[in-house]
Order: sequence, then C-alpha cells, then structure tokens
Amino acid sequence: MQHTDPRTFAPHNPIPQPLTPEDYISLLHPKGSLGGPATLTMLPDGRAKSWTYYKDTLLDQLPTFLDAPSFVSLNRFWGKRKNNSLAAVNALFVDLDYRNTIAWRGKTPDKVQAAYSAHLAVRGLPQPSIILHTGRGVAAIWLIQELPWTIKKRWRAALKALIELSLTFGADPLCNDESRVFRIPGSINEKSRKRVGVAGGTLQRYLFEELEDQIYQACGRPTRTEYLARKEARKNNRKKSSPKTGAAMPRGLTQPQRFRQIMEDLEAFRSFFGGMVPVGHRNTWLHFYATCLTHIPDAGNIKAQITNMAAIATPGLKTIDVQATVRQAVDKASRPTSHCVWKDGRYSYKGSTIAEKLEVSPQLARDLGLRQVVPVEERRHRKAVAERSRRAAQGAATRDEYLAENSASRTKPWLALGIGRTKYYELKKAGTLPELAAA
Repeated sequence: MQHTDPRTFAPHNPIPQPLTPEDYISLLHPKGSLGGPATLTMLPDGRAKSWTYYKDTLLDQLPTFLDAPSFVSLNRFWGKRKNNSLAAVNALFVDLDYRNTIAWRGKTPDKVQAAYSAHLAVRGLPQPSIILHTGRGVAAIWLIQELPWTIKKRWRAALKALIELSLTFGADPLCNDESRVFRIPGSINEKSRKRVGVAGGTLQRYLFEELEDQIYQACGRPTRTEYLARKEARKNNRKKSSPKTGAAMPRGLTQPQRFRQIMEDLEAFRSFFGGMVPVGHRNTWLHFYATCLTHIPDAGNIKAQITNMAAIATPGLKTIDVQATVRQAVDKASRPTSHCVWKDGRYSYKGSTIAEKLEVSPQLARDLGLRQVVPVEERRHRKAVAERSRRAAQGAATRDEYLAENSASRTKPWLALGIGRTKYYELKKAGTLPELAAA
C-alpha cells in the first residue's frame, strides 16, 4: 500500500518560539487548578520516585528534574498518582510509537508530525494543543477545560476512540489511563540520549463535549446526543417487544462467538493466499489470530497454537516477534473476563478495523463470504440489502412498484380532466373522480 508522502504537508499551528519547561508546566497545569500534578523521576540506581505537587511548588523544583529522565502527569491528583486518587481530568493524549510501524519506521519525527496533522485535519479533528518529540516517538496532547473526576468514564471512552483513530501511526493502545505521565521538555530520554522538546501545537484548551463529539464523528460513531437518543429508543422498543415475564431478549453475539467468527475469517483470508499470509501483513495477521484466542475460554494451549500457526501461516517472521506475540496473548488470556471488553485488558477490534489493517476489499469480503472482517462500505451495503429484504417480507412495495402505483405526479391526470391538482386529489379521496374518455 502506497502512503502519501508526508513532506507534502506542513505542520499545523507551529509554535513560533520554543516553550521552556516552565512554560510547558504552566500551560499544562495553570494556577488555581484542582488537585496537583504528579512527577516521576528515574534515579541512577534504576528505581523510580514519584511526587505530587500543589500550587506552584513544581515550578520551584523543576530544574532538578531536568538532570534525569523525568515525567509529569497530564491529569491532576489528590495525593498519590493513582486512578482512584484522580482530582481533575485535564487532557486527552496519544503516544505515537511510530518506529514500531512498517509505514513510518525510519522516518523523522518532523515527517510523522506533519503527516499526523494532515491525518487529523482530513477527519475533521482539531490539532493538538501540544506536540512533543520525546526522543523515541511523538506525543500529541489535547488540553481540555478542567473537569471533575466523575467524568472519567466518558473521558476513557473518548480517549480510546482517539487512540483507535491513531493506530496507523503506532498509537500505544496501553497509554489509556488517567495516571499516564509524559516526559518533561528539556529532560533527556535515557534510551535515545535525545532531549525532549515541544515541537508544535495550538496551545489552546478545548471544550471536552465538543472534542468528544468530533472524535466520535471521525470514528463514524454517533455523537453523545445521538447515542443517548438511540439508547432511549432501544430501551423503549425493548419495553414494547419484551415478553411480560420480563425475560431479556437476545442481543447478538457474545464476545467469544464474535472472535470465533473473526478467527474463521482470518483462516479464509489465509487460505485465499495459498495458506500463507502475504508479506507485509504477517505480523498483523498473527496478532489478530492471537487476540481471537485470548477471547475464547476453551482455546487450550495458546502458546503452542500461536507458535504452530506462525510456522504455517507467517513463515519468515523473526522468532523474537513470534515470542512477543505469544507472551502478550498468554498474559491477556490469563486475566479475568468481564462483560466490558475494555475492562478486562484484552485487545478488542472491530471487524472493519481488521479489514482495514489487512487491506480486505469489499469484493474480497464478498468472494470469501467473510462475516466479521468486513470493510465499512461492505457492511453498509449488507445492512441496506438486509433492510430491503426485511421491508419486502413485511409487504412493503419496491420503489418501482410504488412509482407505478403513484405516478400522478408524472402523468398529471388533472390536466386531462380540466381541473386543478388540489381538486383532483379532493375528488380522488372522495371516490368521485370522473373517468377519462378513451382516446
């Protein structure tokens, strides 16, 4: 797949002059904010030390943090930096580990930043308030108007949708919690020995409600208002259609059932290419295959299954890559299951996302009879076909039949009768229309 050259784009809203570390902290955590920011510093002996500061004491201590690998939280806390100590939600963010992607590996941070800015603009999203070059990646931060901790459930949902929109740039899906810390500008990344710096951004704060809706619209999902309206409609429909006994009506596939179907689609995809996944998609395909196993309770020996499948379907993958996939899957599968796919720590993907990553076209999805790994446009087509079939089964007329039955607007029979259109329909309703004389 050929990618647009990011050099054709210019970074949006570049900062006219570099922000100092003090400017960055003041912008991130202004005076009078609720709670305090937390810091994390790596000590020479390898241990990590964390502090939470209130008021302006962090600015006073800031120079000491620039001599070591140091981080600061994007949200604020009461006491220790823990999710259950959250005082205020302050930002949405993504950590772009672009070096882990095939498309952007080896590119400069400036090129990735420019391409990511264009990626956001095309999807109607505002540019980040701050863009950091962290020494090994790019971090994008959207500052929002301060909100109390009670909003964190909605905040998490919006953040995960934003990460989903940024996966092609290597967005870290695990960077999704309230206590996340990012490197402080001016400090040194101990892994790359490069200095962290602010490379761009609008320096603006956004209203969370507006940014939330923009993220969901970019994902093709309903806004919050639309979601609540649909939820209420479904609730009312269930009340009307549920038996008087109060028994719950079926609500689609369970997660294990859905991922079994995804696994079957992945197998069909592999078989189409002669049993071996095409080069360029092998690591991705194996990751999705392993993810399916983590959602199936009776999957058996996951380690052996992934290792064996890698030898068959993805030959040529480095042993270290296969082992990393195995370790990740075994860890995810060992976690307790939950009714919510985001709470148990397992990866969960929409079928359309898998189709996009594997470049499954609508035609290929139809030819292979795929049920879950289906592009968005093909899913919409199937939904439209199913809706037409449903309407036909209920006796609804097709468009051609309707036009044949209701063709007065085209033939204008009132002209032949020498009366007006309104009079024509009045007589028709009363059943007293005169008959037209045969030609």
